Amino acid sequence: MTDRKALIDKLKQGNAPALARAITLLEEGELDIPSVDQYIGATGKAVRIGVTGPPGAGKSSLIDWLIKHIRNSGEMAGVLATDPSSPFTGGAILGDRIRMQHHFLDDKVFIRSLGSRGAQGGISRITRDAAHLMQAAGYRFIILETVGVGQTELDIMNIADTVLVVLVPESGDFIQAMKAGLMEIADIFVVNKSDREGSKQLVNALKLLAETSQPGHDAWEIPIMLTNGLDGSGTSELFQTIQKHIEFMESHKETALFLRKRLHGLKQLIVEQLSVRINSAVNAEVPEHYKKELSDPSISLYSIFNRIMHDRDFTAQILK
Repeated sequence: MTDRKALIDKLKQGNAPALARAITLLEEGELDIPSVDQYIGATGKAVRIGVTGPPGAGKSSLIDWLIKHIRNSGEMAGVLATDPSSPFTGGAILGDRIRMQHHFLDDKVFIRSLGSRGAQGGISRITRDAAHLMQAAGYRFIILETVGVGQTELDIMNIADTVLVVLVPESGDFIQAMKAGLMEIADIFVVNKSDREGSKQLVNALKLLAETSQPGHDAWEIPIMLTNGLDGSGTSELFQTIQKHIEFMESHKETALFLRKRLHGLKQLIVEQLSVRINSAVNAEVPEHYKKELSDPSISLYSIFNRIMHDRDFTAQILK
């Protein structure tokens, strides 16, 4: 564990290679955040901005502009972008460094692409842990970009402080398909490529949706921002609105909305960590009596499952 502590110490000094190495260890399953959290200690507050929406909405271009505004404010910017992994090889085309090339030489900007590795929530399974490491390294604005596949991208709401749902004028029909899921997690709607025909109709549709989604009279009123990722128009106003939302959430820490968001995040963290430990336990040497049961087709998997769940040695191995 000594080498892990040394790595974390370098990371906390803002050492980018150490941060990159730590994230790689996360991906390889060689670094467990709960076990090294004692070395990380207090990290200060970071703003986590989730950016999600359908493919082709211009999320990466929009993020490029947000990075610029973050840097102009004097803060460091970190980006974790999830790219889809092949279901056959597990590999991914990690192209976000190319799409955000304006900041390639800025040592105060850290951009990392992560493969989804089969995760169904639109983000990598290590996104939360990687963001925690970024926060420890001094990044006060951390942008989390989802895969961009649509309605299933709900995990981002449990990690990000502010969720941007990015749409384009052509998204009109897509809204109907996403309404029951993705659309309900937005803190800010962003109509990108707003110079295109149909922007006004999309804004009207979003206004109606936002009005019907408000949970209470003292809740955050979901704004609809118009932007253009090509020339950056509207992106400065968007960054200001993100800051307003963060201030709103800070001043409403005791509200049901804030506490519900934290509770969802805690539940997701518990599920993630238990999943890792269960996989580790299951992949270990299976006790001989379970092997015999597995080879007997007359014994259902449910029966074996129930026995395992009442196996104190097994459950102790998972929870230790």
